[in-house]
Amino acid sequence: MPSRTAQVAALLGGLAVASARPSSAPEPPGNRGAPILGSTFRLVGDQAVGDKAHLTLDPLDYRSSSQGPIMPAELEPASAEQYDEIDTVIERATRTSGWAPIIPQYKRGTQWAWQQWEYTIVQRLWKTACQAMLVPLGLLLCTHFTTHTGVTKWWRLSKEHALYEPLMAIAAAWNYLLPFATFVTTFFVGHSHEFWRKSYSMSRSVQGRLNDLGLICGSHARRMPEGGPAIESVQFLSDTARNLRLLHCLFYADLCYRKQVRRDSPTAIASIRLLLAFDRVNRVAPGLTRLRARGLVTDREYETLVSLALPPSRWYLVVLEWVTARIAAAHKKGILTGGDGFEKLALEKCCDLRSACMTIPDELAARMPLAYVHFAHCLVDILLLIAPFGLYANLGCFAIPMTGLFALFYRGLLELSKSFLDPFGNRRVSISGLSADISIDCLLGESNAGSIVWPQGAQVFPWEQKLPSDTNAGPIPITPYS
Repeated sequence: MPSRTAQVAALLGGLAVASARPSSAPEPPGNRGAPILGSTFRLVGDQAVGDKAHLTLDPLDYRSSSQGPIMPAELEPASAEQYDEIDTVIERATRTSGWAPIIPQYKRGTQWAWQQWEYTIVQRLWKTACQAMLVPLGLLLCTHFTTHTGVTKWWRLSKEHALYEPLMAIAAAWNYLLPFATFVTTFFVGHSHEFWRKSYSMSRSVQGRLNDLGLICGSHARRMPEGGPAIESVQFLSDTARNLRLLHCLFYADLCYRKQVRRDSPTAIASIRLLLAFDRVNRVAPGLTRLRARGLVTDREYETLVSLALPPSRWYLVVLEWVTARIAAAHKKGILTGGDGFEKLALEKCCDLRSACMTIPDELAARMPLAYVHFAHCLVDILLLIAPFGLYANLGCFAIPMTGLFALFYRGLLELSKSFLDPFGNRRVSISGLSADISIDCLLGESNAGSIVWPQGAQVFPWEQKLPSDTNAGPIPITPYS
């Protein structure tokens, strides 16, 4: 007979997870007397017993930190138009050259900077600046036509005007607010840019871990006595490189879900998220189907991913598990040479890749506290709202261009900060449309090119071949130190 303490502990454990299963479900005979932590609570006599919990991941309920809202195209049968978009996405995701720079590049030179228009704050906020200048223009006209003190300077407010003292009081208050708003806004820009730099570094870290795996596998693949990799090694390197490319594509398909990144680019219309489209009713994955037709996924790999009871957002982790298992099996069979230290290093690189992939959505989920962004936004709004009245009393008609400049620069700093908080262009938190997106096409293209380098480099080593210029009359050295 269990003690009273054990019964109370079992009772509390059952209450903590009472929603795992209906209490009316019959208990399998083999479960009687088993621990009930994670099961439905029931009382049989003075014993607390229950049924085992069954945990599943439903794509409708489970969303990773980076995924955003559910997209209808993810769960419905794909149309012909969507298949065309998927083909466009695959063309972008499988290229090895011709991609755009990772970000718009800056070229040295003052004259060059003044000639730029696209992707700048001036392009995005010139309308906002012009609208802000209408307020001091209205003040100038209002005060000019309501002046009854005789001839006065038209371009500034007369001291005898009834609005002079109220506007001077507003100007004094605005001058108190200005340095505080300047400090907060510049500090906000610094924090946002630090987050953007961190996101960029983490995306490069994922790319680096992929190249690390390609390097250590290519350099340790078993070789023939006469030189060159063995047949099994060639197949292993080819499969591993293909899986690493697939992993990278599926990872960014989970991370980036916005349909259109740039309106002026016809190649950026379709979202890479379409690769995760999955019709759960018919058990068909249109994105994977197109990848299979292009040779990036085998029939066996396609059937495995589709049959798993996992949401498509976790497919890239499954592919990573394949890569890790393939490396371990290849080392055990001798396809990869090296001792226990090599296996330890390879598995560490796989774990580092998993960590790098999952760190990015973790950071995106907590990019900046809401209160901080809200405070900076309200502060800049109030500063620009008071600016026409605070400037007009001292500057007169010159308050019109100054108000526009203040709106351009302070609003520009705020919108630039918010664009830094959206490094992959998902949420478009900047109301101006200003973006600081990291080019996913560039990351995928560079990674694809790197996945080809290592298997190609392992085809022949310089100490395994006799060159026409080789003056050594002896045999070809099989190892670099023979």
